[in-house]
Formats: sequence, C-alpha cells, structure tokens
Amino acid sequence: MSEIIFGKRAVFEAIENEVQIDKIFIDRDNQYMDNIKRKIIEKKIKISFVPIEKLNKLSKNNHQGIVASISPIKTLGINDLEKSIDKKDSKFLILDNITDTKNFGAIIRTAECLGIDGIIISKTGSSPINGETIKSSSGAIFSIPIYKLDHLKDGIFLLKEKEIEIIAADEKSEKSVFNFKFNYRTAIIMGSEGKGISKSILSLCDKTLKIPMKGKIDSLNVSVACGIILAELSK
Repeated sequence: MSEIIFGKRAVFEAIENEVQIDKIFIDRDNQYMDNIKRKIIEKKIKISFVPIEKLNKLSKNNHQGIVASISPIKTLGINDLEKSIDKKDSKFLILDNITDTKNFGAIIRTAECLGIDGIIISKTGSSPINGETIKSSSGAIFSIPIYKLDHLKDGIFLLKEKEIEIIAADEKSEKSVFNFKFNYRTAIIMGSEGKGISKSILSLCDKTLKIPMKGKIDSLNVSVACGIILAELSK
C-alpha cells in the first residue's frame, strides 16, 4: 500500500534519497516549482500537473502544492540493529511512548542533523510513520535508520551487551545534562511529556539526567528537550 507524502522539502528529500516514488502531483498553477520539476524530470519520475482541488483531496495538510505517492517507509529489526553497532563511536536514540506524529518527525530531524546512528521504537505505543511524520522531519526520515522492535527492552539488552551506556532523560534526576560527561557509546531514552519513560524501561538504564528548569514553566516539549540533550551528546 502506497504512502502519501507532501510538502516541498519532504518530496525533495525523497527524490534525493532514491526513495521509490510511484507518482508526483503538482499544482498546475504553482509558479515556484522549477527546481523540483527539473529534479523530477532528471530522475524520470511520473509527474502529473493537477488543479489544487486534487491535491486537497490527496492531503488535508499543508502540501505546499506538491504531493507524492511512495512505497511505505521501511523500518529495520533487531538483527539489523545488532549489525549496526560494531563501530567504536555509536550513538542511538530510544523513544518510549512518543505517539505524536509532529513531535516524532521533529525528533527524527534533530537526530539526523546531530549525527545519531539510529532511532529505536517499539511496534506498539509509538507514533505511526505517515505523511505528517515525514513532513515534520523535513524528509530526514529518509536518511536515518529507524529500528522498530517487538519490545524496547530487546534493543536495550542488545545495546548493553555491546557496552553502550543507556541514559534516560528524567526530570527527577539529580544530574544536569549541561555538566554530564557522555561516553562515545551512548543511547539516550526519551519518554512522552505525559507518561514519561515507563518504570520497567527506566529500571534498565545505567544513568539518568535532566535539563535544569529556571523559568516558571517546569517542562519542555519533548522534541525541544530531545534537541537540547542530543546537542550536548554531539559535543
């Protein structure tokens, strides 16, 4: 079954990353698509110039005048994860209970920009990978491996076997991310704003850390918090 993606950046990144694209639909009255049109023609992808009403039917979101039909995003499994963590410097991101597609997409974008080697999610209790996720990631999802496992614990146990330190972002921690010394081999776990990291997952972590709050608001959006922590990790 095909997946619909939308937005100039998401479609452009799909083209650049050789994603299998069935067809691209472009607003026939849009005068600002020359660059992407050239790329589509160069790659010999099927293209259809349609009225804006057609695009609105294909996607209810802000499609910016372009929609594409692609093969579903491929996720990887536990065996793929094991093969990918042999190098000396390994950095992974584990997401527990992140169900909002926009947050998920923003986190993917940040992780890819900051050199994370892969994102680990579970088959249940995770955001779907759909057009909104892809748009929110600005197409970064095409450039970073997503490991979708039966249980997060399976991934954590495997990372521990490979001597990767498991660190949880936990507001109750006594350690600040701003003076925390990360190992070269690290996996960060982020939980949702509402539920946080589940107790069973938290119990498996080697250490916890927090982002100190100085304002009146005592919490951050999970994608913002993730960006701060991954930026510190990337140092």
